[in-house]
Amino acid sequence: MKWRRKRQERRDHDLNEDAKQLFNRGDREGALRLWRELATAGDGTAAANMVIECAADELYDEALRWWGKAVERGMDIPVHEPGVRLRAMQRRSAAEGWWRTAAEARNDDTSREYLGAALREQGRPDEAEAWLRPGAERGHGGCARELATLYALRKEEATGEARRAHAERALNWAQRAAVAGDARARVLLLRLDR
Repeated sequence: MKWRRKRQERRDHDLNEDAKQLFNRGDREGALRLWRELATAGDGTAAANMVIECAADELYDEALRWWGKAVERGMDIPVHEPGVRLRAMQRRSAAEGWWRTAAEARNDDTSREYLGAALREQGRPDEAEAWLRPGAERGHGGCARELATLYALRKEEATGEARRAHAERALNWAQRAAVAGDARARVLLLRLDR
């Protein structure tokens, strides 16, 4: 029985390598067919590859189903991680779509943090705040830090009473992030205290 399992694992590994080579040679459809077949049969590595490729095609619900199958098969993939990988591959729109899906479907605050940061970088602070606030209010340090960063940026653009209000909000959220254990919030606190 053990030898059968080992033989199957070796076969799956070889087929995953074949799919990777197809993908690298530009035969994405061939690679997807092979990964889909393997993932359907229960291979976690193939399911993880299907997550990335489905998300890249903006098929987020399907990508989320493959993520669930990969996790069921013992793959340790935090739900926000496919978005990080997509962003590293310069697939920013797909990364943001994945984080939206993960934040909504899995109520994942780390996905909210990454999405909020991406939206802030694009100059979309109101949308970023809408995604960050629920996580920050639940005590997620990264979301609170990103919210503090948004208020710090708003402070720089404001004058008078609005400037002071944004400064207070930035300090408040940075303190909450630090209390939640976010190390980068401590650095932000040092800058805000100046």
